[in-house]
Amino acid sequence: MLKKFSIIILLTLIIFTSNANSTHALSFVPPSTSDNQYIKDLEIIDDSMYLLIKTIIMGNYKDNEINKSIKFIETLIEDLNIKASKLPQKDNAAVLAVESILNFYKVSLIRLQSYLETKDPDNLMDAINIFSLASSSSNNLSEIIGEAGN
Repeated sequence: MLKKFSIIILLTLIIFTSNANSTHALSFVPPSTSDNQYIKDLEIIDDSMYLLIKTIIMGNYKDNEINKSIKFIETLIEDLNIKASKLPQKDNAAVLAVESILNFYKVSLIRLQSYLETKDPDNLMDAINIFSLASSSSNNLSEIIGEAGN
């Protein structure tokens, strides 16, 4: 069972890495050098999620540290959601883009929490796939988000 789980995780990581690399390589959006706070906040959430998932996959974690990380990311998501909701009506596309991305991160966190409770590898794979979707959506929508507040 453990060997099967390790193989599944390894394959998922390979797929995730190749998907992220090819998505990034095909993306025409340059790496963010933006001064836009919404993009910076999304990058912080993305980096925090990546580290959380990596820590969980490696398996050498303490439950209380993982729970603190999850709460921290949830706080970052809520703060950015509130900040984006205060944008003017003309930035409605950016608001919707940010909210959509944040919802993907939330679902990924929910699946991670389910994995931590059940140790069902399907939950972990779901969390990784949803995180990958959130991360690529963030990159793809950065042009729309970058126009917010201007």
